[in-house]
Amino acid sequence: MAGTPDLVAAYHELCEARPAYARANAYYEGEAEEIFASDKVARMLAKSNLGELDDVNFARIPVDAVVHRLHISSITTGNPDTDAEITDLIERNELEEEGPGLHARACSQGDAYLMVWPDVGEDGEPSSVDMFVNSASVVRIIYDAENPLRKAFAIKSWTTGTAKDQTIRADLYYPDRIERWYWQGKWSGRQNKWLPYSGDEQQPVLPNPYGEVPFFHFRTSRPYGRPEHYAAYGPQALINKLVMSHAATVDFQSLPQRYGLIDPAVDQSGTQSDWDPEFPEDAGGDPESPLNASQLRNDPGEVWLLQGLKGVGQFQAADPDVYLKPIDRYVKAMAQVTDTPMHIFDATGEQISGKSRREANGPLTEKVQARQRSFGGTWKAAWQFALRLLGYEDVTVDIQWAAAETVSDAEGWATVAAKITAGVPREQALVEAGYDPAQVDAWLADLDDDGELQRRIELLGSLGTAVQSLGTAVQLGSISQEQVAVLLDVVVGAATQMNTPEVTD
Repeated sequence: MAGTPDLVAAYHELCEARPAYARANAYYEGEAEEIFASDKVARMLAKSNLGELDDVNFARIPVDAVVHRLHISSITTGNPDTDAEITDLIERNELEEEGPGLHARACSQGDAYLMVWPDVGEDGEPSSVDMFVNSASVVRIIYDAENPLRKAFAIKSWTTGTAKDQTIRADLYYPDRIERWYWQGKWSGRQNKWLPYSGDEQQPVLPNPYGEVPFFHFRTSRPYGRPEHYAAYGPQALINKLVMSHAATVDFQSLPQRYGLIDPAVDQSGTQSDWDPEFPEDAGGDPESPLNASQLRNDPGEVWLLQGLKGVGQFQAADPDVYLKPIDRYVKAMAQVTDTPMHIFDATGEQISGKSRREANGPLTEKVQARQRSFGGTWKAAWQFALRLLGYEDVTVDIQWAAAETVSDAEGWATVAAKITAGVPREQALVEAGYDPAQVDAWLADLDDDGELQRRIELLGSLGTAVQSLGTAVQLGSISQEQVAVLLDVVVGAATQMNTPEVTD
């Protein structure tokens, strides 16, 4: 029995997509192969083991810049029972670790999948739920051609064994059934040798009583995603080439190649008195020994007489700027094409003000917010399905994210204060500053009036201005970082005491 058209087409599509995912992972991990315009140059660099040089990898920065801002602050339903189930499932499936890894995989490869499937007890009923992260090189959802919002089915395929003992497994997950297949040996797209799988004493076709494809697709675009650093491939390839070429010249900068110009008019006949390691009689000689016959001594005041040469010199190694300056330009190009602020690539460069930093972060912040909306919707669907497997129907899950960016500088806090003074509700002003609504509610619950909030915001603004001024003083050498830290501790401590009610017996 040959495989079905769905199986053949889905497996072919999965295999076709794998090289792109492998390439994305290679650039993220700094393992991309170098590009050479000349085979001769490639052989020369390989001979020097420069092909083993680890990449100076800037391409992962556009990915990490997004992933490091994707933090889920809460997952709630408003029901204590279902909230407790969510907490248990997070602990059971280690989602505090697996969740950020899922985000990183989706951003670095464009796609990632979460499988949600019940752990059935002896009574045949779900006792808990497994939630497993799957790579896009193993899983692929096939969407309905007429309705691209509907999942037609999903394929999950993996390989066991090697060579002649290799077995390819492929399971198709439909809303109503699960088809299980295998291929013995090496796969060939020109054949169809798929066979039903029943090696674990189960039927090749199993029912799916839950009415849904149990894979949830995290993606950076639709229908399939694109890696956040896709546009960084070109600049990173050129950076790799420059770094490797520069490494090849470092030895020549330390130990330059030298030359001697022979004078053809000089009579070379007769005995040569200088030490010659190639001459048989000098085989046991030591060029550093004071007993050797060489006139070429590495001592102050020595005069070297080179017979038969009318001049000497050395070849100049390549200027390091030939490599280092283009690297800076390609890093800047990478920042431009990936919408990643340059200050994230170079944290040691010139520090910019809070307002300028927010403006520079604008495209990145918008990208992070787009991922929060997309990933948040997928998480919501996955959690609602997981709770339905446990018997909770019509549950609405709310996913809250930490702000993509928050106000923390003097200019920003001055703007918040001005909004409140102008009549903007204090909750709205703080939310617009990038703070989580639940966190804002907790803060405001501790305040007696708007005046106290205004005083604290003005204090934060004053501290922000002071910190900027102190930072300039540190750069000028007028004060040390340690002294600044002590000073801020004293000021903040005093401010806290001013706002703390006095406790009396």
